[in-house]
Order: sequence, then structure tokens, then C-alpha cells
Amino acid sequence: MTDPTDRGFAVGFWHPFGAHGGEKREDIIERKSAEIDNNHGWTLWSFQYRPMKRLIEWHKTIGTTPHNGLFVFCSESRSALDPARVGTPNKTVECSRFRFVGEPGDAVDWQPMPSRVQVKHPFRPHKTLASAFVVRQIFYPGERFQSCAVEWLSASGSWRSDALPTRGEYLIRPGGSVAMRRVYVVLELMPPYLAVVTSPLAP
Repeated sequence: MTDPTDRGFAVGFWHPFGAHGGEKREDIIERKSAEIDNNHGWTLWSFQYRPMKRLIEWHKTIGTTPHNGLFVFCSESRSALDPARVGTPNKTVECSRFRFVGEPGDAVDWQPMPSRVQVKHPFRPHKTLASAFVVRQIFYPGERFQSCAVEWLSASGSWRSDALPTRGEYLIRPGGSVAMRRVYVVLELMPPYLAVVTSPLAP
């Protein structure tokens, strides 16, 4: 399979990736790859909740940046702790609905989770929403993949060139002087790129 990142990237995401919701990294990748094959070429990959305002800002930035494919660079985080590990109050729940992220004013309704997609997310107590990537391909970067220096978009809306934070997802672009940390696996996204998922316990 051709490595899509050979085309380069103009904008993408950084995503810390370790065991999640009681599953090992390898098991998550195997399951999500099967979901893509069985669900007409796409699946949902959850991550920590981000307010809709932030998701829309990311969506708008992506839409105004010419690019030839949108990628999520998942970190090589062997020591990352599962947020649903024993001893935490978090509980892994299979999400029941999703809705895509659109521009302000778009009528984006909740939809039932596709029958062949499982989004198992570790929710904190009393929380029912999580964010998600809309994924159409999962691949391991080839030998020619070079981890470049990147800038990252802060919560204030400014691009920063210092080292990426060790926790949380960030919109990134080439630039700055600090290279991405080691990448374990790469997700290629498809429009509309982002979604929100919800627990069946939501009102």
C-alpha cells in the first residue's frame, strides 16, 4: 500500500495514543481496520471531549487550508496510562449516537451509531460526550516517513512553535523548530473529519 503521507501534509492532528477503554493499541487498530472494511469505508475514532466551539474552529481552519489529505499522527506512547484503568472512577461505555461537525448554522442532527462501528469510550463520572475523528484509512508510516518540525494551534487561536504538549489533541502544521515525537500509526481522515459521540446514558 502506498504511504499517503508521501504526498506531504499541510495541516493535520497530533493524537497521543496508548491503551484506551480497556483495549491495547494493537487491538484497537485491528478492530477499527475491520470496521472500515465493514462500514462502507469509514469509522469513528474517539478522543477526549472538546467543546463544539473548538471543533468548529478546527473544522474552519482545515477548510481554509489547501491540503492533499488530512492525517492524524498517533504518538508512540508505550507508557501512556489507560484512562479507564483500574482505580479510576472512569467507565468505558459503548456510544450509541454521533453527529458530524459542520459550519455554524448547519443542521447537523444526531444519528444512530452504524451497526458495524463500536465506539468504546472511557467517560468520566457524569460525562456523556466525547469527540471523534472520521477515519477512512489506518496505516503504519513507511521507512521514508520523516517526522518534521511542526507548529500547533493553541486554545487562544494562535500558532505556537514550541514543543507539542504531552497530553491532548492538537491541530498541527509544518513549521517551527521542534519535531513531532515518534509516530506509531497514522490515520487518514475523510470529510467532515470530526464528529461528536454520545453515551446511551445521555438525556
